[in-house]
Amino acid sequence: MSKSSPAEQEFLESKLEKALDDAWSKVNIALDKTTKSSADVAMGIWFAAEALEYSSLLFNLTYALEDVKAVVKLRKGEAPLVLVKDSMELLKQVREGRHGSTTDAYVNLRTAADYLKVAHLDQVKKSTKKRG
Repeated sequence: MSKSSPAEQEFLESKLEKALDDAWSKVNIALDKTTKSSADVAMGIWFAAEALEYSSLLFNLTYALEDVKAVVKLRKGEAPLVLVKDSMELLKQVREGRHGSTTDAYVNLRTAADYLKVAHLDQVKKSTKKRG
């Protein structure tokens, strides 16, 4: 746990809770856009990835995980819909079980964010090919 005062810890945890809720909302929007093949799929995924990055940063600060290195095996070539769904599942696990192993929850957050970045880049490549 962090060496911050109880008041600081409570403040960080409340900010983290809000960030995780925001990330959940944005991942749901990204999933909806990806499922419907919306014109702005890439942007929706990007917003979700950014929300997860922010949540990851707050999680790291809240639980003093500076020394934890999340090793993520990138899944290039995977369908964006699968990556978004897998990110959602990882985020769900974090939201439901973050008071268990904070290290595992942090690694899940990092993994979810990285999956969304790969999905975003894949969508950008697809839209660039359509224009070209």
